[in-house]
Amino acid sequence: MSKVWLITGTSTGFGRQFVEQLASTGDQIVATARNVEAIADLKELAPDRIHIAPLDVTNKEQIQAAVQEAVDTFGRIDIVVNNAGYGLFGMLEEYTDEQIRHQFDVNVFGTLDVIRATLPIFKQQQSGHYVNVSSIFGVWAVPAFSLYAASKFAVEGFSEAMAAELAAFGIKTTIVQPGVFQTEFMGTSRMLSDTKPEYASVYEAFDKSYDSLKKGDQAKAVEAMIAMINSENPPLHFPVGSMATYGIRNALGKRVDEVVAWEKVSLLAD
Repeated sequence: MSKVWLITGTSTGFGRQFVEQLASTGDQIVATARNVEAIADLKELAPDRIHIAPLDVTNKEQIQAAVQEAVDTFGRIDIVVNNAGYGLFGMLEEYTDEQIRHQFDVNVFGTLDVIRATLPIFKQQQSGHYVNVSSIFGVWAVPAFSLYAASKFAVEGFSEAMAAELAAFGIKTTIVQPGVFQTEFMGTSRMLSDTKPEYASVYEAFDKSYDSLKKGDQAKAVEAMIAMINSENPPLHFPVGSMATYGIRNALGKRVDEVVAWEKVSLLAD
């Protein structure tokens, strides 16, 4: 039986890859983006099975309209991929109030609003699957991505809770945690702060580290995500790629070691 996918942020990166790969499966896709002209070509991949809709996740009216279009067009929604988002790059003290709020408006509140708009449909169907795209930085944070990491930590937090809240309704939740891939994340999708000269050495170190990283293949990443989503028992957390798998394992291991190291002192509080 074919499935109906609602995917946010399909103009570039993972979102576009989802549509391109699903186009040949027989599934039905509602592809969304702020600028529909940027995704108009996706319609040509499968005109009868791909519907294009404008959707800025910071616009609640557009969210409701896109969700209604999905139901009107295909009769239901089976999978929601909350992919829309971007990275705010800079040091903590460099960000403006507007930049900080917009990072959360898109990455956190935008995802929440899409979930709240589609949840009545999933509950009525007694089925559905939320795929909330987080990041390796939703588990550990690095300099220059403090607010981006904070936004993804938030996504991880509410996703874990909603997974438990919604399981009784037959609704699944998966947190996808990609590593570093060849996408526009560090290109046109990145928003920059006004840098302070005292952080020049930190930026230089970051750039060298990033340039030395082997970037993953986004097509293979999405292929792995689709296989996971279509599995019989998808996980709550899904690291994508070797960097995410080993990096998250290492980060969680260090956290456990730290808890153990301070256990005696901590237990004095009892």
